[in-house]
Amino acid sequence: MMKNQRKKVLSLSLIGLLMVTSLANFVQSASATSIISYSPDGKGYLEELISGKYLMHLEGSPYEMGFQQGYLDPISVSRLASDDWMREVVLNMLEADDWILNLVFNEVLSRSRLENVVGNVVSDEILDQVAAASGDSIDDKLYKLLDLCHVLVEYNTRYVPQAFLDEIQGVADGATAAGVPVTYEQVLLLNMGMDALLALAYPVVEPLLWLIDLFAFLSCSGFVAQEDATTDGHTIMGRHWQFTSYVTHEEMIMMEFYPDNGNAFLSTSCAGFVGVTSAMNDQGLGIGNDMVPAQDCDPANFGMGTLLTARYVMQYTNQLSEATNFIINNVRGCSWIYGIGDGRNGETGGVALETSAHNYRVRNMGYTRPWWAIFSPNPIEKKDDLVTYTNHYIYYGMANDADSTAIKDSKSRYEWLTNEALTMYGNIDLEQGFELIDYLHPPSYDYYGDDLTQPVGAAVTCWDLTSLEAKALFGDYDDTAIYAAL
Repeated sequence: MMKNQRKKVLSLSLIGLLMVTSLANFVQSASATSIISYSPDGKGYLEELISGKYLMHLEGSPYEMGFQQGYLDPISVSRLASDDWMREVVLNMLEADDWILNLVFNEVLSRSRLENVVGNVVSDEILDQVAAASGDSIDDKLYKLLDLCHVLVEYNTRYVPQAFLDEIQGVADGATAAGVPVTYEQVLLLNMGMDALLALAYPVVEPLLWLIDLFAFLSCSGFVAQEDATTDGHTIMGRHWQFTSYVTHEEMIMMEFYPDNGNAFLSTSCAGFVGVTSAMNDQGLGIGNDMVPAQDCDPANFGMGTLLTARYVMQYTNQLSEATNFIINNVRGCSWIYGIGDGRNGETGGVALETSAHNYRVRNMGYTRPWWAIFSPNPIEKKDDLVTYTNHYIYYGMANDADSTAIKDSKSRYEWLTNEALTMYGNIDLEQGFELIDYLHPPSYDYYGDDLTQPVGAAVTCWDLTSLEAKALFGDYDDTAIYAAL
């Protein structure tokens, strides 16, 4: 090659390099404008997806991810990891007149009952302190209940992987380092306390449900659709986390976890939660957990609780059978229905895993009630590539074994959701799946009235478990939905 030709080529290469570098810098600069803040180690960050809606990125060791979470959004951690928030959860859960609340609390905190259900793990001195006493107000009893939950949560940490406890410590330390003091015990209660609380209360409340739907406004809905139910054979999963909007709707974000060990996963959540309520991992697994009141509970040994159980599934299991087997074989003390979907690993599909402390059933897609089980609920999906679930057991015999009542509210929502799914059958993708799981969006069914300025309680999410994409709505019902992906 002649010298001047070589110089010409080098010049062109240099120009190309400068153009590529400038483009990269532009892209980096454009991307950086949406980053609100970084954690001190530079690994975690808070990104604004659209105006007022955020994604938190966490990566590293358990403690590092926890510290990043607490540091990046300490206000959320302090607002949720508090007795005040747990108090509001209980009051939202038991929407009833004071005389009913007093009846429930007196029974839940009866000294003789407590000795029977948790006396093997709680000292007599503590039982004396938390037992209901004459003259106690509703608030007195509520805070006694939370004090007992703190004790039960601490005892049940023996069932929690150390990595999760390290992460919880990191959350508390990160928030404190950011100038908002939070204790390890409060973050622990946020992540495990719901199981302690419900396992104590369910056996008392469940026998009353034939009279009053005490849990009507603290519930959940979900579905998994695949193959012929969807437009392109993808596995689509919907999850409406129907929970108290108190504080939660103001703090809800998307969170993506990239741990040093295990799967990456994306969750619709709030800072403070190490566990998950609705999530999808990079193996194509999705999970959600629905309340289901049952008397078959063990508050003394409830294990790691539903939030950390779902987190374990996301981080450490890769396909549907692994996920269901882990939950089945793990220590359980509270009743839950787990919606699990698989979109990538040869076991595509979904289940409604119905559990209590000592019983479980796996309701697969296409489940039909045996002809002779006429006293068990009859599923109405009638498709072998669709499963829907709300807050009551459907698999035959499960309600009897767990001592559970199917409340009217749950049965109505199950029928509405399933009928909507059957109407959309064959056309479900991420967009239509989101419309489906948002089936209670005001003014639909007049469930939440017609006011669009009201809070979403607490998040509506659709996951495409095949393409690893998500669409979610949180905040207020007239807010814009956001998109995210792994």
